[in-house]
Amino acid sequence: MAINTHSRSITKIHPSKSIAVDSVPLNHRTIKRIEEAKKDLKEGNVCTLDELKAELGIE
Repeated sequence: MAINTHSRSITKIHPSKSIAVDSVPLNHRTIKRIEEAKKDLKEGNVCTLDELKAELGIE
């Protein structure tokens, strides 16, 4: 996984859209959590917001 090492800037990706690039790299814990989340998505370990609310007894 590439770590952002660029200075803060705005990169044009489309005439009407732009994204910000943060100069602070992600820490190892954050990278690990992102990798775990991607694995969960790939394996189908997800639920909808409505399913989560029902499980937690919200609304």
